[in-house]
Amino acid sequence: MPCVSEPTVRTGDPIADLLQGGAARTVAEAEEAYLDAHLDDVIALVGSSLSDEEFRAHPLIALLLARGSRPWEDSTG
Repeated sequence: MPCVSEPTVRTGDPIADLLQGGAARTVAEAEEAYLDAHLDDVIALVGSSLSDEEFRAHPLIALLLARGSRPWEDSTG
């Protein structure tokens, strides 16, 4: 991965921040990096007492579910 610099302006959107900071070149890379960095949080949410509705509404879980339902190409070329 390229050398990462912190964005000078935070957007409030961690995916956009990863793109602006150079940690990812595409939205897919940024989403993957964000989810990978927060895997422990996802696991904690799975074991939490949240209702199914609250669980699915959590931003990390919503992102995870959205990524899993998107069709992805095997190549970009």
